[in-house]
Amino acid sequence: MAHSGSNSNSILPTAGTREPVYWRVEGSLLELGAMRPVGFFTWNSQSFSERWARRLGMAGMALARPFAYAANRTFATRFLHTLLRGISRDRLDLLGEEYFHYVLRPQLRREAVEKLIEAVRDGERIVLVGQLLENILRPLAHHFGIDSFISNRLEFRDGQATGRLMDPIVRPRGPFAWIASGATDGRVSRERLLGQLGWTEKPEQLKDAVQTTARPVSSEAKSVARFGDAPQVQRLLVRETLANRHLLLIGVTGFIGKVWLVDLLENIPNIGKITLLIRRNRTTSAQRRFEKIVEESPTFDTLHERHGQKLGAFLREKVEVVEGDVSVPGLGLDEATQARLAKSLDLIVNSAGLTDFNPDLREALSSNVDSALHLLDFLRKSDHAGLMHLSTCYVVGMRDGRVTEELQGNYNPANGPDFDAEREVESLRETIRRVEARAESPELTKALRRQALGRGGDVASAPAAELDGVLKRNRARWARNRLVRVGMRRAQHLGWPNTYTFTKSLGESILARRGRDLPIAIVRPSIVESSERSPFIGWNEGVNTSGPLSYLLGTNFRQLPSNERKCLDVIPVDMVCRGMTLITAGVIARRHARMYQLATSAINPVNMGRSIELTGLAHRKHYRTTQSVDSWLKVKFESIPVSKQRYEQLSIPRQKAVVSGINRVAVTLGMKKPPLARAERDLIRAEKLIELYEPFILHNEHVFECENARLLSAALPPEERLVFGFAPESIDWWDYWINVHIPALRRWCYPLMEGRPLESREPRALDWSAEPAREAVLSKAATPTDPLWRSS
Repeated sequence: MAHSGSNSNSILPTAGTREPVYWRVEGSLLELGAMRPVGFFTWNSQSFSERWARRLGMAGMALARPFAYAANRTFATRFLHTLLRGISRDRLDLLGEEYFHYVLRPQLRREAVEKLIEAVRDGERIVLVGQLLENILRPLAHHFGIDSFISNRLEFRDGQATGRLMDPIVRPRGPFAWIASGATDGRVSRERLLGQLGWTEKPEQLKDAVQTTARPVSSEAKSVARFGDAPQVQRLLVRETLANRHLLLIGVTGFIGKVWLVDLLENIPNIGKITLLIRRNRTTSAQRRFEKIVEESPTFDTLHERHGQKLGAFLREKVEVVEGDVSVPGLGLDEATQARLAKSLDLIVNSAGLTDFNPDLREALSSNVDSALHLLDFLRKSDHAGLMHLSTCYVVGMRDGRVTEELQGNYNPANGPDFDAEREVESLRETIRRVEARAESPELTKALRRQALGRGGDVASAPAAELDGVLKRNRARWARNRLVRVGMRRAQHLGWPNTYTFTKSLGESILARRGRDLPIAIVRPSIVESSERSPFIGWNEGVNTSGPLSYLLGTNFRQLPSNERKCLDVIPVDMVCRGMTLITAGVIARRHARMYQLATSAINPVNMGRSIELTGLAHRKHYRTTQSVDSWLKVKFESIPVSKQRYEQLSIPRQKAVVSGINRVAVTLGMKKPPLARAERDLIRAEKLIELYEPFILHNEHVFECENARLLSAALPPEERLVFGFAPESIDWWDYWINVHIPALRRWCYPLMEGRPLESREPRALDWSAEPAREAVLSKAATPTDPLWRSS
């Protein structure tokens, strides 16, 4: 990821075969001592207590350094950097960038900069040499388009600095070096540089000390092993397997569905046909819904760039839209369409589902359970189709440990032997019938009528039609609220954190029991977030799982109750789509496993402590670009992981109690409006948000295996591995979190949470067929004006 303000595009060297030319930073580009950069790092530690402890250490170091410097410059350099013990590499890298851009770059000497740029343009192999840490010198070298540098390097263990500098040490210049300072040409001969650094006796250290400007990431190869019943796949040719195949995609209006559709159309040009099952809205047909998505969604930007005005014709050739509903029998299709699809389909992909954590139990069963039953019936009528069904890793519920890729028929987190998924579904349906009957009972009608009439209770004062309308709405609200609570309580009683994961697991169990003899693959993504590279870097949509929490961490909120060792299993949406493409080829070739988990915690984990710090650093990078008191305060207030007990004593619950007390006293004193009413509402919302996310950030230490998808990826030929490879170990979390994910949330998600519109876009003017065009004209007055992709 390029650093902002980089000149690298304009001054890249034209030759790389010459001998290296060493350029000393201190004395030419700028004058800089060793204390100020270390002081900047210590001054910007994560927590207040850590900052003050390091500041005290810095004060002691200021007194001791002259004596250490006089005794031995190398020892003085080592001694100074012990103050950085315990600071994460993530923080040092971000603060190093910040220190260069906001402190050092304005101090660069213009004449020396011009001289250096001229040398780079002439093709000299410049190697910058400085006593700064690599975290600062790397962005400096990148700014000038220089590939190599020599600097001091800290040792890290588990991502934390040990306070020990790695050999060789770049020591400061001598005490009288300032006399020769100010030269615009920083070139220094190899022999003279060895003398300055004290490496004359070991000249080979000069070559070993050279680093590149590329961020250091783990290059350790992650082996993949076959376990359980996963079939052995020697070679998998994705394009050949999917050539001329017919897919039915359900859920294209969702985040994953749109990205995967574009991925297929871009990377598998010889695919046969993709049929999209889309539900009709009250005022918009399925065909028009798809057209609006293509015209308005940024997901299709790359396809539009490739095909231009011919995109409509390309989609007419490759994509067919049928109107239906996966939650009703026969998928809501007429008999003729069912018969036609049954003969030609090679694979059905179900990425639809209700993703609200605690919805109305009726909606949850319809979306996550009934759909599984109807898909099984449709699959049995098909000639040769398989099924890929998307679920979620978190169906494992409230349990700890490593989660294997094993499909169980009557799974429940407590492993109760008497649990039966189908019996549980029937019990839930009976509960729904009882609640609906209670909603129509005379007793409840009487209570709702009293509520509608208010304290006076005068029936004559309310028109009959208006009263009936109020009663109908209140009855529906009562039934919905009751069924939300029933679903949530039943889920938590059985060991699931919410109704969503509970009903998703029931759907899995039904597929496992009734579809044993069918070609079915269940795919469990973890927390699906912003794209890493396709359809473009940093695409996200809607209010997703991490959006509200990351937004909260960007405010003045500081203490998040979490288990900092627990893995937060996040995976980019395009990585999920690459895994889905592999599994699609595996199912069609009948070389698939029954279960695939698309996750990162087992192969490239990022724990809660690191994710909280990375989120704070990403917000810090944004707020440093804005000039306001509020932004300055938010830079100073970084969130930290704390225990649940400390959170309750010092954070939102205690703050809410204080604010509520002030408001009660104000009302008692006769004030018309409590002075802190808005603050109390905000605290209540934040408290409920944290309660909702506690299973993901505090409890349940899950580690999700993903070996089955990696086995398919290992079977790819080299020419397809870059396009279709599933490689979660390749994700650089620092770059992804700071430069991709949080900026994507800030662009696509935070405005929705704040009630602001997203950036305006002109809909694409595409040449659709005549019939849909006429339909669009006829329904124009009734068509919603809000872009569909904003809320899908």
